[in-house]
Amino acid sequence: MGSGQSAEMAEALRVLDSADLEHGTREERLAAFARARQEIWAIADRAGSDSTAIRALTRGLESSEQLLADGAPWDESPATGS
Repeated sequence: MGSGQSAEMAEALRVLDSADLEHGTREERLAAFARARQEIWAIADRAGSDSTAIRALTRGLESSEQLLADGAPWDESPATGS
């Protein structure tokens, strides 16, 4: 555990580091994102003063999950016809 890092933050970082978010079907990956986010929020719920920082770890998960679910705007084919 790093200097000044709470046990809860260390646990949340382990969840984030150990989550396999790159393998499996789209549905399996979406489930993995949801599972990691839920675990991290549960840890934050019992954390002390760093609960907000722990919850912030899920921001990247949410962004990646949304890109996986909806696709990136730049991936869409441009409209044809000019």
